[in-house]
Formats: sequence, C-alpha cells, structure tokens
Amino acid sequence: MTARLQCCVPFCQRTIGADKGYSEWICPKHWRQVPREARAAYALARRRARRILARKPIYREYWRLLPGSPARLSAVAMWRRVDSAWERCKREAIERALGGGDGR
Repeated sequence: MTARLQCCVPFCQRTIGADKGYSEWICPKHWRQVPREARAAYALARRRARRILARKPIYREYWRLLPGSPARLSAVAMWRRVDSAWERCKREAIERALGGGDGR
C-alpha cells in the first residue's frame, strides 16, 4: 500500500497520496469551511511568494544566505507570511469541524 497523507483536521478520514508534495493537507470538505478572508489571505501570500521566487530563486533555499543579511531576512519574512496564513486556515478548519467558530 502506498503512503497516504491524512487531512489535518482531527478525526477526518480523507487522505491524499503522499507523493503530491504536501507536508500538510486540508481536504476539500474542510477547506470550504475556512472563511473566505482566510483563504484569500493564504492565496495572496502564496502568489506574492511565487512572484518573489521567480525574481530571486535563492530565496527558495534561504538557509544558504548569510545569517542576518538583508536577503535572508527578506526570505524568512516571506516564508513566515505564507506559513502564518496557512496556520490560520488550518486553525479555522479545525475549529469549524469541531463545532467552533461563528458558522458564517
């Protein structure tokens, strides 16, 4: 049996193939429960990161840059924006699935 990646919402049995390149995943059922504003913020952070990576591919491997250099600080800030937007989406999906949130 091939490896599968389970939805990050507790007790959700939906899975996706581990070969898709994800480290975490939210199934479509729970993704729809994430507020539109959170999904839009995540998409915006990803689009901005993709544009920055097109111009500066070294940001993909920021750990190779000198510690404390402006380039490394910019790269880390970019990845933190994407990560924090993802964490917000994940938190919202879990809260909504467990009955929390305002249910908009």
